[in-house]
Amino acid sequence: MVSASGWSKVVTSLALAFAQGAAAQNASPALTPAGRSILEAVVASDGRPLYDRSGPTRPTVFPMPMCTFTGGLCGAVRRDGSVAVPPRYDWVGTFSDERAAVRIGGLYGFVDDHGHEIVPPRYRLVGNYKFGFAQVDVDGKSGLIDRDGKLAIEPRYGFIQAIAPDRFRVADKRPLGETIDVEFFPEENDSAQSDTSWVIGAPESTGVIDRNGQWIEPPGTRIFDPDQRSIRIVSREILRPGPKETLSGLQRSDGSWLVKPQFDRVNPFGNGFARVRKDGKTGFIDRDGQVVIPLVFDEAWPFAPGSDRTAARQARTVGAIDRTGAWIFQMEARGIRPAISSDGGMLYGWHFERREKWGLLDLDGHVLLDADFDQPVQRCADGHLVIVKGSQWLYFKSDGIPLQPPQDGQILGSGCASPPPYVVKAGEKYGLMDGDGKQITPLEFDALVAVTSEIWNAKRDGKWGRIGLDGHWLIEPKFENLSRGNPVIIATKNAKRGFLKADESWLIEPRFDAARLLDSETAFVTTDGATGVISLRDQTWIVAPRRATMCEIPYAVLSQSEGHRAIFSRKGQTWIESNVDRLGIDLEAGLLPFSKDGKWGLMDTAGKIAIQPIYDEQVSFRPTLYGIAWIKRDGRACPIDRHGQDIPGMACIEKSRSNESGGYLRCAIE
Repeated sequence: MVSASGWSKVVTSLALAFAQGAAAQNASPALTPAGRSILEAVVASDGRPLYDRSGPTRPTVFPMPMCTFTGGLCGAVRRDGSVAVPPRYDWVGTFSDERAAVRIGGLYGFVDDHGHEIVPPRYRLVGNYKFGFAQVDVDGKSGLIDRDGKLAIEPRYGFIQAIAPDRFRVADKRPLGETIDVEFFPEENDSAQSDTSWVIGAPESTGVIDRNGQWIEPPGTRIFDPDQRSIRIVSREILRPGPKETLSGLQRSDGSWLVKPQFDRVNPFGNGFARVRKDGKTGFIDRDGQVVIPLVFDEAWPFAPGSDRTAARQARTVGAIDRTGAWIFQMEARGIRPAISSDGGMLYGWHFERREKWGLLDLDGHVLLDADFDQPVQRCADGHLVIVKGSQWLYFKSDGIPLQPPQDGQILGSGCASPPPYVVKAGEKYGLMDGDGKQITPLEFDALVAVTSEIWNAKRDGKWGRIGLDGHWLIEPKFENLSRGNPVIIATKNAKRGFLKADESWLIEPRFDAARLLDSETAFVTTDGATGVISLRDQTWIVAPRRATMCEIPYAVLSQSEGHRAIFSRKGQTWIESNVDRLGIDLEAGLLPFSKDGKWGLMDTAGKIAIQPIYDEQVSFRPTLYGIAWIKRDGRACPIDRHGQDIPGMACIEKSRSNESGGYLRCAIE
């Protein structure tokens, strides 16, 4: 029970928070220079392929939540940088259905994409809007609100989420997601059909209701056939003398039985069959519920897409059966299972186990690799087979013939992550070998370092050069060191670093004590104890040299020296210049932890102190904390908001790991 004086403090704190938020709104909020640069980077990369994956990534949702405003509060901006949601909140979520969750004072509400508060912050937990509804917590029970914030389904469930405009999955139990010290509703994927694959808890405790709360899919049911969704897998407790027994059958939407409950387990229909199990035996039924492969197997695997066979076991006999249940081949082994390719999900053979060792069969049961390995063999996208034995990777052709380097050497690689050509080693010398086991280069190098899949840095007679796919020199071996850069290479000659082009001509001749590329046009360089950022195009200074160490951080450049930290844009604009001992680098968080004279505080991304350094330990507003941070007080961890105020209704806890350091950034140019 909260006392009258306690409630007075709560109301006062909330009023203060809202007043401060209103003041921030009236000050014509804008992103800091760091915030504008981050937005530009996001827009420039939006929808581009990620790493080596083909095709574009999921596009960024705008308005986009950002906390890089002056003062470090959170709002949302449109693609052009205009402010859609003024920075008045501790946290803003991703927009969905033109609504975004916001948090202030520890409570959640919702705004629309113009920044209007549709639901004032008043809920302890909320979920994202889906199909026009959002889950909210009321006294530990879940209900749904509509787009106007009105209760559409009363809070009486452990969990509820819209899976279609007129269908809602509900659960008795509440499966809260949890990061460090934070609870949240887990989110289902966006597919309206996902209710067949995503189940909260056990099927017996979940179901689907309509808008009126009537059961569409009662608890204990699952979809049997995705192409004929009216048939459900239904489990029922059988009332009979003796131990409790639950059996499964197939039920039509009108409640009549296609197959009365008689199986211990029924798997969903797919690839022409559904696997069923009864009294320890496995078989298969068709779409009509008729048994097409008798329940005579101790174990049987589902049929892979496009395959006319699957793996099965009867006692010590294993093998493959066809779609009638007849054996294609049999053998004695402890176990067998399908070998499925990771790149396309196609069946290419069978893993089999003997004496706790694994081997590989082809589709017809011929042995490709004997059972001699501690784990199943992998098949790479190029068809090669790989397996680790002891600490060494072994490589084989698709027919099981080993790839053996010359002179009893070994392939240096990491399985499928190291496709051919392979680097091979024999004694103290290195060379290249193709995927058929043929030598590309003699074993004559002191070292080989991959630059790309077709280029290697090669060391011979103490000097470094660069070779191509055919083994010929692209850059003659005459340097003390070569970076792995391409097309700009840092080359060392007479202990000085310079910048070399792929055609072996100099961009900047060697004159630096240390160097490292920042991007294809700029680089960190050190000379006479001072470090700066130089343009490779015209050799002008982007960031003038200073006696400090410099390194790249996300979106920016960090400079650090004793008692001083600075953050510059990649174009040389000064964002933060501060006499502090330590400084955080997560600009997207909006508030950066800093330490001075042994105390920790927070500053915004323009270098303005938002919370004075009064804490004994680092304080961080990480995105996974949903707008709160934990401070140490009287030996306990207590939550604060972005104003440094206690959060009403959230108690201190005995311990919090949320501010523990994840390691220290080593900032150095070599």
